[in-house]
Amino acid sequence: MMILTQTPAISVMVKRWLGKMLMVICLPMALAGLPANADSQINAATEVISKMIGEVETYLATDPGDVARRTQNIARLFDTHFDLEGIARFSAGPYWRAATDQERITYIQTMRDLMVGTVVRNFDQLSGLNFTTIDSQAKGDKMVLVRGTFNDASGKRPPISVGWRVITPGAAPAKVLDVEIENISMLVTQKQENIAIIRKNEGKFSALIEAMKSRQQSR
Repeated sequence: MMILTQTPAISVMVKRWLGKMLMVICLPMALAGLPANADSQINAATEVISKMIGEVETYLATDPGDVARRTQNIARLFDTHFDLEGIARFSAGPYWRAATDQERITYIQTMRDLMVGTVVRNFDQLSGLNFTTIDSQAKGDKMVLVRGTFNDASGKRPPISVGWRVITPGAAPAKVLDVEIENISMLVTQKQENIAIIRKNEGKFSALIEAMKSRQQSR
């Protein structure tokens, strides 16, 4: 058997050939990992954020100062554009599985009312804020992160970095799952608080509901 000694020239040729082969093999795999409907995902997520911001601007422009009307408008906004069940499920952590059907229903309603009340009480602070989208990125095949900045038209308040995590299931409407303010997830923060409350009360899910109701009544 004759053994050929590998010269430097042959070595370079072999490396180039292997490099091309790896590119041919790996490139389709890499492309396969990208969501095929990434563009439609991003469009759906960006559209829902734009629509929601537009609705808030309309509410601000026509607001008569009536708390009842504000509550109605904000409640409609949450019901339309937020994945309330998804938020509830995630924010309850592992204790969601242990909750009864009635506890889940009550928790979703209580959580929703608490969020609506918080926005209504701080509604005037939204006046003068303009949202500018920076970019939108697909995160897997069912979520998009829409990043942007709220700027105060008067210049009195510093810009606020905001990220909207939008669920894009395809057939169903895109909805907001989480809001990140200055890279801090409101959903993760709420989850940590909720779990602490449940653990403090011997794992009782009902304790979380009562704590949220008490918080709502005290405001």
